[in-house]
Amino acid sequence: MLWLNDYERRARLAPGLLALLPVSVALAVLGLSKAPVVVSVLTALSLAGGPVALAEVVRHQGRKIQETLWASWGGSPTTQKLRLRQQGQNSLQRETWRTAVSSVTGTALPSLRSENRNTAKADEVIDVAVGQLRNLTRNAEKFPLVRAENHSYGFQRNVFGIRWIARGITLGVGLGVLAYMLWVARVDHQSALTPMNVLALVATLGCLVLWWLLPSSVRLKDAAECYAYELLQAAVVLAAEKAEHGSNSQE
Repeated sequence: MLWLNDYERRARLAPGLLALLPVSVALAVLGLSKAPVVVSVLTALSLAGGPVALAEVVRHQGRKIQETLWASWGGSPTTQKLRLRQQGQNSLQRETWRTAVSSVTGTALPSLRSENRNTAKADEVIDVAVGQLRNLTRNAEKFPLVRAENHSYGFQRNVFGIRWIARGITLGVGLGVLAYMLWVARVDHQSALTPMNVLALVATLGCLVLWWLLPSSVRLKDAAECYAYELLQAAVVLAAEKAEHGSNSQE
């Protein structure tokens, strides 16, 4: 895991490992996890960068679903909170955030007239400013809440992005266990309903239920809103520090 940083492990690798959980469970319950062939394959995948590849696949799927969701939401939550034309916003809070973002990034956010005249261009300006703000708040020790909410959002986004892949894997494993049980009964003429076989089937069913309940567009949007809030609050902190530094320099 040394190839991956903390964010990659939690937001990308963890969802991928959860997607592969049914495979691990089935192998363990059926007593195949210690088979020489299985051990050799898993070791080779680990040494060849399997966790990195898995994290990249999860990241790609998460980014794809993010674009779709943002379009359905009307833009990213951070952009929406900074728009003057956005309805339902606390105007005082929004103005505080806009002033802070403009101060720390050096980017003048568009006026209401500019937003109404060219909404796409106005959103591009806001997106540029938000991108600069993200770079300014990457210090995990200084902005622990931004880091925590970013991890939470990344995890929820990627889980949602790979949900159908994970469900397909789980269903495939379940069918594989059933096929194995039929093969034992018809070819080996042994009882298919052994405790291990039944446990493998039940565990796989449990994983399928997990993957129907875990991905949630509601939890994902809530995580996105929380991250946007903490990111913009960090801008207020940076702006206050900048103003304090400027006043100290003049003394």
